[in-house]
Amino acid sequence: MKPDGKLLILYMAWLPYEDRIAGASEELVLKYSPKWSGAGETRHPIWIPDIAYEYFEMEEHEEYDLMVPFTRESWHGRMRACRGVGASLSEEELARWDEEHRKLLERIAPEQFEVLHYAALSVLGKKVR
Repeated sequence: MKPDGKLLILYMAWLPYEDRIAGASEELVLKYSPKWSGAGETRHPIWIPDIAYEYFEMEEHEEYDLMVPFTRESWHGRMRACRGVGASLSEEELARWDEEHRKLLERIAPEQFEVLHYAALSVLGKKVR
């Protein structure tokens, strides 16, 4: 990295306790994948390993909420891509989850909607040695 180089760390997650669609979708993931560790996100600063501070200094950080637009199909795809679904379920479980999640979205979500997300960023600058 150049002496004046920067490292940007960005984190973003939906907020299931504050967004009805995200919360209902998470509940369904947990029904099929109860040990999924990605559930229950809340607002928090980005975790940066202590070792990073041997090489970098925090120059800036920011946390903020944002609304991310989805269609039923794109949200379904986003949820299917989470490791509690696509990477964890058998082919049969995935087919059942898929059908149940589509029905859930037909009941609770309009064709187009937004999901509340939380974003955090940290800018680290290289320490001069």
